[in-house]
Amino acid sequence: MASAFRGGTRPRPARIVAIARKLTLVDMTTADPLVGATLDHRYSIEARLAGGGMATVYLAHDLRLDRRVALKVMHTSLAQDPTFVRRFINEAHAVAKLSHPNVVQVYDQGTDQGRVFLAMEYVPGRTLRDVLTARGRFSPVEALQVMIPVLAALGAAHRAGMVHRDVKPENVLIDQEGRVKVVDFGLARVIEATQQELTRTGTLMGTAAYLSPEQISQSLADARSDVYAAGIMLYELLTGEQPHTGENAITVAYQHVNEDVPPPSHIVPGIPPEVDELVLRATERNPDYRPADAGRFLASLFEVHQALGGGTGPNGTMVGHAPGASSTGVPESGDSELNRTLVVDLDEIGLASEGSGHRRRRSGPGANLPILLVGSLVLVALLGFGWWMLLGRYESVPDLVGMSREQAQQELASHGLKLEVAEEAVYSDEAEIDAIAESTPAANGRLLPGETVTVALSKGPQSVEMPDVVGKPVEEARTLLEDNGITLIEEETTVSYDQKSGTVLSSDPESGEQADREEAVTLTVSAGFELPDVVGRDQDEARSLLEDKGLQVDVTQKPSDDVPAGQVMEQSPGEGAGVEKGVTVTLTVSSGPEQVEIPDITGWKVDDAKKKLEELGFTVTVHRILGDRVTEYSPQGEAEKGSEVQIWATPFGGGDRGRGRGGDDD
Repeated sequence: MASAFRGGTRPRPARIVAIARKLTLVDMTTADPLVGATLDHRYSIEARLAGGGMATVYLAHDLRLDRRVALKVMHTSLAQDPTFVRRFINEAHAVAKLSHPNVVQVYDQGTDQGRVFLAMEYVPGRTLRDVLTARGRFSPVEALQVMIPVLAALGAAHRAGMVHRDVKPENVLIDQEGRVKVVDFGLARVIEATQQELTRTGTLMGTAAYLSPEQISQSLADARSDVYAAGIMLYELLTGEQPHTGENAITVAYQHVNEDVPPPSHIVPGIPPEVDELVLRATERNPDYRPADAGRFLASLFEVHQALGGGTGPNGTMVGHAPGASSTGVPESGDSELNRTLVVDLDEIGLASEGSGHRRRRSGPGANLPILLVGSLVLVALLGFGWWMLLGRYESVPDLVGMSREQAQQELASHGLKLEVAEEAVYSDEAEIDAIAESTPAANGRLLPGETVTVALSKGPQSVEMPDVVGKPVEEARTLLEDNGITLIEEETTVSYDQKSGTVLSSDPESGEQADREEAVTLTVSAGFELPDVVGRDQDEARSLLEDKGLQVDVTQKPSDDVPAGQVMEQSPGEGAGVEKGVTVTLTVSSGPEQVEIPDITGWKVDDAKKKLEELGFTVTVHRILGDRVTEYSPQGEAEKGSEVQIWATPFGGGDRGRGRGGDDD
């Protein structure tokens, strides 16, 4: 690429677009004017090692300390920006303070004739990308062993308040002894900080295959974004491939935002479930569900590593996997577009045009203006297409919490989205009962027009204030609790001499306390006390026994042929019933056999009198003395039904009296 510019060929618009979209590989064979030069009277540049979208890396000799260093020289377009340079210097100072055995150290920073550079530790060896390409996927124990020093380095950065923002195998170096070191801390943070201040520079940095969803959709990155990228890298070590692939960076970025990372065991059967879980937790699309930083991710990973029988070498050495040295001792961009750090910046167009500086001077001012104009238009179109693919074509989910179902449906319809109501309601402290409590996706989530938002209706807060139910009938208390959303109700009964059976004596929780609707409320209910059995007792004895228990007694008399007079035949309520003080108990007391009035049968014909008495339930004995009419009978008045009545008949009985009572004579 660079040689084509220096040869005087005008760059085509497609080439300009490519420069703006991504970093291309540096031609290691191309002559470089800095090779052989000395910067800051100290660093003698010996060879060009690698290049990228932000800087070119050289192997240099530190004349002052007599050691080899990796010298990273910023591109001219970035070095001419005072704001970027200031922030770059600040970040270089911060990284220089980050002393950790698994971090490539920054020794020095300086400027020489407009060239801003960093002097860093030179690590002869290979990148993790080189090792992965050469040998393929790692075993679970080996993959975790590589990640331990990587996460240790990231953890140190996170504790220092720094975020790497471009974690990938290309930025992990493995020296000749197998030691693992992480490089390029802080640079992504510099560019994003600059972007916030310079609206003219639309700069986004990151590697598509490792970008977190929040970096893509919200341009936000924190320690959890590094955790996400580390999770992607662990997936790649375990499977030998990346979880999201596509023809271009836009396709891959779309998958990061909209698709979950699958378990590695789906690709390589036999990977332990706990290793799957490490990857899935680190690559949660919602950053709130990931480990908060690399240190916490490392703690979980190390525990699994130990459980699998792994061990670590000194200073994070890859035990048994020390790679041989290669000619490149610093990370290079991989061959794939998806593995390169993407820098989309309109200023890069100017940088590309300046690459043919001799031709430009010969051609005079404005010679490349048409090419720049076309390239800019193509780039704007490309950026617009990228924005549309990633963000623009999506509808933002409105905040539906608190709306009724009808209101939510209308609101979603205005955004071209559909509504689906989940079968189960959920607890909510914010939404009233039957209002929208939550939605999936949540507010500000993105969906394509026509897609569905699933909402859950509220069943009110999970904890409610316990109403006062003491002293109420248990059925009334149950109704009151259910009206307050409490449906799990248990009852316990106990003897009470004071409260009516079925009355609530106490509740747990007590009135005014918070009741968890997922836990049962216990009501203690009065069973009164058991009524004793007084049937068969003498009336006075029974009355005394009941009144001693605070009960009222009501007595009714009832004839009985079987129960002696004055003895209790029945009681109501019956034996064992639950009662309380003050309840009236009705006793039915025998009045003995039934008493029947004997009519005056004097003068009646004997047969008529006998028939009448027998109809009344008496037995009749007749005494005749040559007579046919009753002259005398006994007893008179009332007598027990079934008792004997004797009658006498003499010749002198009867007369008008007899006819009046018994009818006509024969």
